[in-house]
Amino acid sequence: MMLRLIKYALAEIRGQARMLMLCSLTLGLSILMLYYLIWPAYKNPIARMYTSKLGYASVLRKTGRAFPVKTAIAVQRTIEIRLLGEGMTQSEPIQVPMIGMARIEKVLFEEGDRVKAGEVVVKLDDSRIRNKIAAAKAAVETAKAELRRVAIGTVNVLEKERPDRERIRMNAMERESDILNQLLETYRKLSEDNTISEQAVLEKELEAVRATAHFRELQLNTHIAGEGLKESIRMAESSVREAELQVEHREMELLDYQSLAPADGVVERVLVHAGEYNQDPGRPALLLASGLWFELYLDQTSIGQVQPGAKVEVRLAAFSNEALNATVSKVRPLVNFSLGGPETNRPIRPLGTGSPEWPATFSVRAIFDREDKRLVPGLTGFGRVMMTRRAICVPLGTVTALSANRGIIFVVDESGRSFEPRNVSTGANDDQWTEITDGLSIGERVIIDGYQVLEPGDSIDCSTLDFENESNLQAMGSDSSLGMSGTHR
Repeated sequence: MMLRLIKYALAEIRGQARMLMLCSLTLGLSILMLYYLIWPAYKNPIARMYTSKLGYASVLRKTGRAFPVKTAIAVQRTIEIRLLGEGMTQSEPIQVPMIGMARIEKVLFEEGDRVKAGEVVVKLDDSRIRNKIAAAKAAVETAKAELRRVAIGTVNVLEKERPDRERIRMNAMERESDILNQLLETYRKLSEDNTISEQAVLEKELEAVRATAHFRELQLNTHIAGEGLKESIRMAESSVREAELQVEHREMELLDYQSLAPADGVVERVLVHAGEYNQDPGRPALLLASGLWFELYLDQTSIGQVQPGAKVEVRLAAFSNEALNATVSKVRPLVNFSLGGPETNRPIRPLGTGSPEWPATFSVRAIFDREDKRLVPGLTGFGRVMMTRRAICVPLGTVTALSANRGIIFVVDESGRSFEPRNVSTGANDDQWTEITDGLSIGERVIIDGYQVLEPGDSIDCSTLDFENESNLQAMGSDSSLGMSGTHR
């Protein structure tokens, strides 16, 4: 009987021990669940119970405790801006004209052929222009011969422009005038002796006056002939030069009988054929597609941000797995209603405002960093413009009620126990940062997490993060409530 009682007591003790262990295990699991699951959820600002009357926020306010928040100091840092847009590869259309009026002798290229600048693409029949060149050269020789005749004085129309002959006559008349004057003196002496009559003296004096007048006339003619000969020689030289210029002009015309490619490119279209006659100077013979770039269309909100020299990553539909590097060479500062290039005739909702919006874009020209024979005009794709600049930044997600580059940010006062909401203007965003363009100064402390449940008059308990510390950046990257990942670039 005693043995049975002992066994029964031992069994009862074992049962109570099992029950005690089970209760202890249940209590431990409950504590663990409360600590690791219920308590964090209870303190989670995005939980539905958080803002209820029994929520964590209400308990903190009733007990007068401060709300734990994470803050950061606003400093100037490098922000990486990425702008995405659609576009296509394009080239410059260049018309290759035919200047000469002649029959087309040969077209040297076909559509799709690549040509180099200066290559002959079309030849015209130049036989007639060569005959004109020969005639112009003959005219040069004629003009040179005429110049020599003028210099010699054998041209009949230049009878009055022979200064050497006039000079001979002038010298003879000068000598004759001197003799007559001497003879007149002799007559006067004889008249004084009454050897000859007074009339004979007067006749001789009249003869001497006429000789002097003739001498002066010849003197004037000699001067005029000399000056006229100079001008006639100058005119003859000008005629020679004019004939030489006519030869140069004809030789320059000869160059127009070969149409040359003005730039490197691909023949997009051939507009003429051999045997046709070109009767319209300047008529296009070929259409070249010269150069190659990516025409990128970006939303109007980013106009003014993109500058020449910015790097672009281009991905084309034809080579979707390959990124092509390009550089912005030109920004066209004109906004139009286009979507990826072609004109659009329907509204879209690109910014998610909920109301119909017309896509307003501006174009950016990006030159590929290296030549690629696979690239041709007309390939579609998208490009990502990548830029960096120094600016006042806060972590992504710090600005709330963001709309039209305006938002609200919570700034901590000097005591570190209270805060104030402040209107700010925002700029660009990258994966980690939001640029603040107005409303915030360097050195001010802002709340980056925990502001979601704050109400006016709440006190805060700041936990400032140093964003220049890489370890803190990594910690921030693992915090999903901040909406950030990775490290600061």
